[in-house]
Amino acid sequence: MVKLNIRTDTKKNKQLPMKQLTASLFALALFAALGFYAPAGAPADDAAGRIARAYAADFYRFQAEVGRLAALARHQAEIPLLREQLANARLAFKRVEYLFDYTKTHYNYLHVNGPPLPKIDKEDVNGDIVGPNGLQALDELLYSDEAEEQRAHIQALAAELQKSVDFIAGVHLPLSLTGVQAIEALRSGIVRLFTLGLTGFDTPGSGNALPEAVASLQAMEQAFLLFEGSVSPEARKEYQEAKKLFRKAYYLLRANQDFDSFGRLEFLKQAANPLYEKLLDFQLANGIGAGPFKYQAQDMRARNMFDENFLNTGFYSELSYAPLSNPAAVALGKALFYDPILSGDGKLSCASCHDPARAFTDGLPKSKTHIPGKFTRRNSPTLIDATYSSRYFWDMREVTLERQVAHVVNDTLEFNTDFYEIAARLRQSETYVRMFEEAYGGIGREDIYSRSISNALAAYVNSLTSFNSAFDRYVRGETGEYPADAARGFDLFMGKAACGTCHFAPAFNGATPPFYMETESEALGVTLGLDTLHPQLDPDPGRAENGLRKDARPHYLYSFKTVTVRNAALTAPYMHNGLFNTLEEVMEFYDRGGGAGMGLDVPTQTLPPDPLRLTEREKADIIAFMHTLTDTSGLTVRNVVLPEFEGHPEWNERGVR
Repeated sequence: MVKLNIRTDTKKNKQLPMKQLTASLFALALFAALGFYAPAGAPADDAAGRIARAYAADFYRFQAEVGRLAALARHQAEIPLLREQLANARLAFKRVEYLFDYTKTHYNYLHVNGPPLPKIDKEDVNGDIVGPNGLQALDELLYSDEAEEQRAHIQALAAELQKSVDFIAGVHLPLSLTGVQAIEALRSGIVRLFTLGLTGFDTPGSGNALPEAVASLQAMEQAFLLFEGSVSPEARKEYQEAKKLFRKAYYLLRANQDFDSFGRLEFLKQAANPLYEKLLDFQLANGIGAGPFKYQAQDMRARNMFDENFLNTGFYSELSYAPLSNPAAVALGKALFYDPILSGDGKLSCASCHDPARAFTDGLPKSKTHIPGKFTRRNSPTLIDATYSSRYFWDMREVTLERQVAHVVNDTLEFNTDFYEIAARLRQSETYVRMFEEAYGGIGREDIYSRSISNALAAYVNSLTSFNSAFDRYVRGETGEYPADAARGFDLFMGKAACGTCHFAPAFNGATPPFYMETESEALGVTLGLDTLHPQLDPDPGRAENGLRKDARPHYLYSFKTVTVRNAALTAPYMHNGLFNTLEEVMEFYDRGGGAGMGLDVPTQTLPPDPLRLTEREKADIIAFMHTLTDTSGLTVRNVVLPEFEGHPEWNERGVR
């Protein structure tokens, strides 16, 4: 997620003095090392307890640093001193973040270290809004040009943060922890460090992403070392290798502390992915168990952040009528997807707007309808990897793949029919009757009805996953070569260009790391095409008017779902309005700071209006990287044989459109 822009100049004061940061890191490391040494021969089940005790001490240290920050803000301390103390508080937080976010995810998001945007409290019956707050809001505000004028706001934010941290310390500690939880938290912490830390997502004002990454990594390393007295002989090798990988990650981070030039691809290949895998090896070898323990979309059995099973599609479809992984349902859904019998006039199919030859888009700004010359409201997005999401459609009006089917069926411009008519038609085909019985026989009173039809189509879309691109194979170590321009582009995408703060790895969409439970939308100030001289804001209100009461909020005006950039080379034109013809135009739009950066009044824009100042080569490198995300292997469909209708020979003349 890109942050709501408060500052006007992000280049000033980007880094604290390295001596100060080094001293703070050393003090924190020494504190943990002296206070929590794991004695040899400790009981095998006590490692989690040692980690929990060390965590509690670190959390109290964080609480104290926040208290100092609040006191300084209350006494109107100079801005540089407030920045210094915020850095101390943030470094202290980085020592507890891996476990705090794992155990108190919702509270952390709302009150401690969520993005500096209005947030909807989903656990509140009214969906009340929590204003921008916490560490990220302070980081953005204190490093803005308006910091001096915003002292009252800074004081209020610091006081609110102190209140939140004091409250959670009282109910959260002491922490009861198991070995499974400890390892899962560490592995999720590695994901967080790479996807949110190194991208700068977490430091919108200060830019201190790399020093904070060092603090986070050190905390996780020291927590892992507390397993020392609980390592079984069978796990000794994995334990030692994990120790080496922690050290390697540390040295890679310390070798280059420049945000723009840091080698993120090298770090992913040499440290993050190997460490993520080795921690699982240690967990299994040490008899800790394989989880998962926490409710999340991350599949803790995955060995690599870019494995196809890293995200569990079952998480996003847990409310489905029947499991979307059923092969019989997938086969049935595939037949239905290409069959125009589902539309009112028998001329449109799902494939009419989602052509597999175009990565399941249609190549048009807005899709055709059953009315000649009339088009839909928005561009047709790719269905590949659409399953990795908790919300669907550009305006995010639906919550499951199944439920979105009804919108297409009932839309007067699209299928223009209803499920009763569709079911009546399908029952007149012996082939369809058999396929529905194989997939859904005995589940409901009828095999063919709205829920089974929707489930089958959702099952097919759920199967359209794409994690075998040239990039995926390279970072998994399956190939040894990768284009130099694409490698530079990945580093830019995940760093200087800030693409990775909205299009999160590994799906490169709005599914938010490290647990990937929520899908984000962004207000970019999208224009009616790329007209840099006379830009016009697209009037589509987006998420704010999607029909859901909890989304009818002013800050969601012009906000749209962050879709994947996987297969972007095949899915032109771009944006929700389909008015950006090339990836070059898209890059130029972002480089200029979106609509607000081009001079339009977009008060809800979440994309910072500051120009990125990318060179032409840098833009080309980012596009080269996106080209390496192309993968439609096994998804291309050329010849589709549709089921016959014995009593309606005229229907058998229908074609695939």
